[in-house]
Amino acid sequence: MPRTGLWLRVFVGLLFAVLPPILLLVGTVLLTESLLRDADPNLVAVLIVVGAVVWGAILAVIYARSLADDLRAFRTLAERGEQLTGDGAGTAYQEVAGALDERNRQIAALAREGARIPIDDAPPRVVRALVTATRSVMGDDTWRAAVLSSDDPAELPPGVYFGLDDAVATNPVGDLEQWASVTTGGAPASRLEGQWGAFAVVDASPGERLSAILYAPWEGRGELTPAERSILALVGRYAGTAIEHSLLYARVRRQADELTRMAAIQSDFLRGVTHDLQTPLTSIGALATELKANAAVPDSAQVDLDTIFHQAERLRRMVGQLLVASRLEAGALTPQVEVFAVVPLLERTWAALRADRAFALRVDGPPHLAVGDPDRTEQVLWAILDNAIKYSPAGSSVEVAVTPDDSGLRISIRDHGAGVDDTTRAQAFEQFYRSAMARQVAPDGSGVGLYAARGLMEAMGGRVTIDGAVGAGTVVTIWLPAERSDHT
Repeated sequence: MPRTGLWLRVFVGLLFAVLPPILLLVGTVLLTESLLRDADPNLVAVLIVVGAVVWGAILAVIYARSLADDLRAFRTLAERGEQLTGDGAGTAYQEVAGALDERNRQIAALAREGARIPIDDAPPRVVRALVTATRSVMGDDTWRAAVLSSDDPAELPPGVYFGLDDAVATNPVGDLEQWASVTTGGAPASRLEGQWGAFAVVDASPGERLSAILYAPWEGRGELTPAERSILALVGRYAGTAIEHSLLYARVRRQADELTRMAAIQSDFLRGVTHDLQTPLTSIGALATELKANAAVPDSAQVDLDTIFHQAERLRRMVGQLLVASRLEAGALTPQVEVFAVVPLLERTWAALRADRAFALRVDGPPHLAVGDPDRTEQVLWAILDNAIKYSPAGSSVEVAVTPDDSGLRISIRDHGAGVDDTTRAQAFEQFYRSAMARQVAPDGSGVGLYAARGLMEAMGGRVTIDGAVGAGTVVTIWLPAERSDHT
C-alpha cells in the first residue's frame, strides 16, 4: 500500500499557506467598500503583503520543526545506514525505515531459504521447496507454483506444486494457471484480474524449454508496489535458476548412472572373455611344449611349434592385461608385497619377448631390492618393453637404466621409435587409448597395456610416467619402493 503520511502533511501545509492570504485579500477587498473606504490603498496593500509574509514565516517555522526529524533521520540513514528510534525519527522516516526493514527481511529470508533448497534432489521436490521459500519470503501461505510445460517431463512433470508441508503435493494444471501464464505476457511480476479473481503472478521460467510461474490470490489488494515487484522479480529469477540447476543435476545424474551401468557391463564382459581365453591359450602353450619334447617331431616342425608357443604366451599375457584392467575397474586388485631383485626380472622378461634387436641394460648406484609384487612388476615390464619393440623400427636398440633415488628404484626404458606428441603424452595411460600414429605402426594393439601398468604401479605404491618427442623416441619411467641391499 502507498505511504500517505508525508504527502498529507505537505498538502495540509500548502492549504494553510495559501488559504489565509486569500481570505485576507478577499476580506480587505470587502472592507474597503465600507470600513476602509477612506484608507490609503497603498497602505492596505503593504499590510496585506506583510501579513502574508508573517503568516508564511510562521508556517515555515512550524513545518521546519515538524520535518526536521524526518530530514535528519533520512540523512543519517543515507550516510551511515543507521535507524533512529523514539522522538528522533519522524513519521515519514519511520514509514521508509519500516519499508526497508521489510525489504531486508524478505531478502534475508530468500537467502536463508535458498540455502535450504536441495538442488541435488528430485526436481519436483525442488519446486515444492521453492514454494515453501516463496511463502517464507512473502509472509503469505497461499503461494504455489505451476509448471506449464517441460522438455523433460520424466524428471519434472507439468502440474501445480504446493509447499513441502502441504498435505497435497501436486494437482493437474487448470484453466486458471493457463490463463495466468498467458496473460502475464512474460512480465517478471504483475497483478492480474480475471473471472477467477485477482492474482499476483511471477514468471519463474528458466528458459524457453520450460514454462513455470509462481502465483497467489491478491483479492482486496491494490497494484503491486515497486518494492513488491522488485522482490517478486528477484524471487522469480532465483526460482528459475534453481529449477534449471535441479534439472541439469538430474540429467547428469541419469547419464552418470547409465555410464556406470555400461561400465559394469563392459567390466563383466572383459572378465568373462579373459577367463574364457586363458584356458585354451594355456592348453595351446602346453601342447606346443609337449610336441617340442617329442623326438619324433622333425626339426622343420620344431620352429613352427616354437612360434606357436611364443604367440600363445604373448596372447596369454595380453589377456592377463585385460584381466588386470577389469580388476582395476572393479577395485578388486590386491598385489602381494615381497622383496625381489629387479635386474633378473628385466632379463627374464626381455628373453620372453624374443626380440631380434639389441638390448642395453645399465645398473647405477648401490644395489637395491624392490618392494612389491614381482609377478605384477613383470606384467608392467612386459607391457612397456613390448611397446618399445612394437613401436620402434627393426634393428634399433632398447635401452634400460636402473637407478636408485630418493623415492625408491627408478627404471627407465628408452626406445628409438616414433615418439609421442603432447596429446599422446597426456592420454597415454587412459584405458583403450591409442594414438593415430600407434594405430598406423601397430594396428593390432589393445590400448590397455599402459593403463594396466599405471594401475599396477599405483597399487604397489609406485608410479609411471611417459616422455619423449615425435621422431625422437619414447622414455617410460617407473618408480618402485625399494630398500638397499647389503649383498652384491
